[in-house]
Amino acid sequence: MRRSFLASFFAIACATGDDPDVERPELRTHVRDWRDQVVYQIVVDRFANGDPSNDVLDGIGPEPDDLVRHQGGDWDGITERLDYVKALGATAIWLSPLVANVDRTEREDGYHGYWATDFTRPNPRFGDLIALRRLVRRAHEEDLLVIVDVVTNHSGRVFSYDLDASGTIEPNEIEPPYRAEGYDVPLVWTHDVTLFDADLRPWVLGEEHFRRRGLGNVGIPEEKMFGDFPTGLRDLDGARGDVMDALVATYVRWVEETDVDGFRIDAVPHVEDEFWPTFCARIRSELARRGKHDFLLLGEVFTQSAFELARYTGETDTLDAAFDFKLKFDVVDGVILDGRAPSTAVPALETDRVGYRPFEHPDGIGISPWEARGLIADNHDTWRLRGELDRFDSAALALLLVLAGEGIPFVYYGTEQELVGQGGGGSRERLWDTGYPRDTETFVWIRRLIDLRMAHVALRRGNQRVRFASEHDGRSDEDDAGMLAIERAFEDDRLVIAMNTHALKASRADVPTGFAVGVVLRNMLDENDARRWTVGPGGVVTLELDAREPLMLGR
Repeated sequence: MRRSFLASFFAIACATGDDPDVERPELRTHVRDWRDQVVYQIVVDRFANGDPSNDVLDGIGPEPDDLVRHQGGDWDGITERLDYVKALGATAIWLSPLVANVDRTEREDGYHGYWATDFTRPNPRFGDLIALRRLVRRAHEEDLLVIVDVVTNHSGRVFSYDLDASGTIEPNEIEPPYRAEGYDVPLVWTHDVTLFDADLRPWVLGEEHFRRRGLGNVGIPEEKMFGDFPTGLRDLDGARGDVMDALVATYVRWVEETDVDGFRIDAVPHVEDEFWPTFCARIRSELARRGKHDFLLLGEVFTQSAFELARYTGETDTLDAAFDFKLKFDVVDGVILDGRAPSTAVPALETDRVGYRPFEHPDGIGISPWEARGLIADNHDTWRLRGELDRFDSAALALLLVLAGEGIPFVYYGTEQELVGQGGGGSRERLWDTGYPRDTETFVWIRRLIDLRMAHVALRRGNQRVRFASEHDGRSDEDDAGMLAIERAFEDDRLVIAMNTHALKASRADVPTGFAVGVVLRNMLDENDARRWTVGPGGVVTLELDAREPLMLGR
């Protein structure tokens, strides 16, 4: 019989000894300012295998030749490799979802963690509660914050629609087409779905707690919000008070039991808008009562629309921030990788700011949603940087933009090892196959950029201002084609980040800055660069950069 998460607590309470990994941690606020953080994203199943005993469960084990199947990574493996994360310079880790999952379907395994069945129980493939507590405690001892992925929109594929009432599952009953009125048919259950109720008792959901409308088309707002997620992930009815109570109670309980520092919230636009003010306000309130403040609520809003990204952070009690997919698609992909004109980057880098709430949420993390945007060059749902364009110089520009940008930078595991996955499981490779070297060109580059970010308050606090953005794209022969320059300044610390995004030719431009006339600047990216730039009349600096050359000017 399945043991609930609560039962595992009782077992732990009966353990002997004074092992701090066994005891429930004291909740503390471990962060002063989220702008000081650089987050390293980890897909648990793919980072490190520290405990081979949990590799095979229920007869299902790793399939090394198939990256849509389990590979064996776990929390003990991450704990053993925290020194690697520290060596890269990251200050926080983001872990994929923690809870027990649907283990296998005909097309894929639930290795990624987004197919929840028992929200109250740790995923046994990743370890037990003790292993998770040990990971979080050791991370905090190493001055690393911990963010965990949570899902409020759906469970895994835990039932099928028995359209013909046969009692068996046919292929057409897994993802039937969307029906606004829902499906009033029997369900064939394969898993129970368990949450904690408001009294912290394990609570098995019934059919009434799901919308049961079939597969939603993510391009149609109603279906995106109320339909099942592709692959048959069953849509929870978050409008029900008992479901809301249970989600809040369950995720607060996870924080109580582990002392993690924030949530990355999956699939935000797939949940009805009315859900977020209540959920976010209650999470913040419950954690504050327990002594946990500045808890990050960061949403995945997978869109290039600046309006949509800002909308989910615009109310008093909504998310602290969202990932900036517009920066990813318009600037990293559009300008740096595809060669569009740098002028097309200006909204994502600067002017979109006016659409965001200009101050922090009253009980949030203390910074505005624009300042708290999650900056990414790639992640688990995209092609890898080197999968899109396998050149170090292009990846280096993208990483410079993220790690010197205004927001909270995120680095996807394996980017530092120059992995080349092209989407799906292919972008979620086993990191242990690399041997974890610390001298790859990209590892050294990321470490250099993080060191500069930590050394310069302008890169953590300064407003971002575009100083030059060429109107000419990567196919142009104009002198300034490809030139992009951004300035960040805070009090007396000022830096200009410039890059030639053109892949084929040098670019030259007169770039205005906030530096005083006569100030001599040097390249902060390269201590051995003997070049110097003298600020001319009007604060202008003349730059000439080779193809794909980066520059960071400071005193």
